[in-house]
Amino acid sequence: MRMATVSAVLFDLDGTLIDTNEIIIESYQHTFKTHFPDITIDRDTIIAAIGPPLMDTFARYTDSDALINAAVETYRTYYTANEHHHYALYPHVITTLKRLKEHGIKMAIVTSKFKGAAWPSIKRFGLDSLFDAFVSLNDVTRPKPDKEPVVKALTLLGVGKDALMIGDNDSDILAGQAAGVKTAGVAWSIKGRAHLEAVSPDYILADMTDLISLLGLPRR
Repeated sequence: MRMATVSAVLFDLDGTLIDTNEIIIESYQHTFKTHFPDITIDRDTIIAAIGPPLMDTFARYTDSDALINAAVETYRTYYTANEHHHYALYPHVITTLKRLKEHGIKMAIVTSKFKGAAWPSIKRFGLDSLFDAFVSLNDVTRPKPDKEPVVKALTLLGVGKDALMIGDNDSDILAGQAAGVKTAGVAWSIKGRAHLEAVSPDYILADMTDLISLLGLPRR
């Protein structure tokens, strides 16, 4: 399937470009053991929680702002200390991004992480040199699934709604839909393809290189 030409492509970060699933799961496990020792949380429950901001996830388990803030800080500290051995780019990410850039398509990362948490992995893989804009939790008041992060990225890129939002979570798709752009889910989402299909993205990518065909770019 081929879509109409777009001026920009917006990407979620974790679970879309970078496989950070295991360090996220470990960080949640460590945080719950530290701050919620009486709550048993299994792997599937953690996977279901991946995507929204940390504050929203921990708020499901306590009404205490102090405890929520402490849990977020513990999570971030553990994640930062252990992330370097737990993440990797998904296949064909760099080559595909370079192809898009060569053809003048503007690109942005739209993440629900704070910039300080997201930037180390972005720098490690050289993604900062490929993207034209970066929208983090620091830059918005209403994160995905609200449209604000997507609209912010479009504004920074100087483009209209002829754009595509790509992500591994239903919140990515819903944010794109709310902003009036096309959407694509990635079949390698840890939550599974069905999780994305439930919110009806315009496209599903089985591999990052599918994006080249979808956008009608010539294959080498």
